Amino acid sequence: MTDRNPRQEGAAKRGKYAKGLARRQQIIDEVLTVYDRLGFEGTSLRAVAEAIGVTHPVLKHHFGTREQLFLEVLQEYDRRFLDSPDAESGTFVDLVRRSAEHSMRVPGLMALLNSMVAHALEAGNDRSRAHFSERYADLRGKIQILLEAGRAAGTVRSDIPLDEAASLVLAAADGLSTQWLLDGSADLKNGLLLLERLLAPPAGRAPAS
Repeated sequence: MTDRNPRQEGAAKRGKYAKGLARRQQIIDEVLTVYDRLGFEGTSLRAVAEAIGVTHPVLKHHFGTREQLFLEVLQEYDRRFLDSPDAESGTFVDLVRRSAEHSMRVPGLMALLNSMVAHALEAGNDRSRAHFSERYADLRGKIQILLEAGRAAGTVRSDIPLDEAASLVLAAADGLSTQWLLDGSADLKNGLLLLERLLAPPAGRAPAS
């Protein structure tokens, strides 16, 4: 009987772990292709597994439930957006517009996002509810920071509460994106530019010092 080499065992474990991460990433990358074809109801764990060539037990091992799989897909695409060089530069309109364009470039992403928000509102879906509560709070905070910068620069009016304005901006972006998903006629960019003008100081009023 031969003794096991600890280095070889460690290398084998690292190789297995790396392979597992690669497989997990492959699954995340392929889910939206399946979702775009089958929709929310049709994209079961079994359907995803069959489409990407893994077994149903392998998919359950990596993600557990369909809800967790979908949430991790959304988290991954949020991470990719926030890792982009210009993710948090510019005005609040720039932030929301770039976020929407990021979603629109990936078929199925915005539809999955909207479906999962609706799912989070149903009783018993506590994990999704917690995820989106945190996500919306984070987005409101980012938008408020940009509104504060706009106020300091004299482009955002001084007589409104910026936390409420941030909620309004986010609500407008969500509503316009939903309309765009339904028929493609909603103009997200111009709608947000109109909101920017509405939040600007009234003509002739000097910005607060």
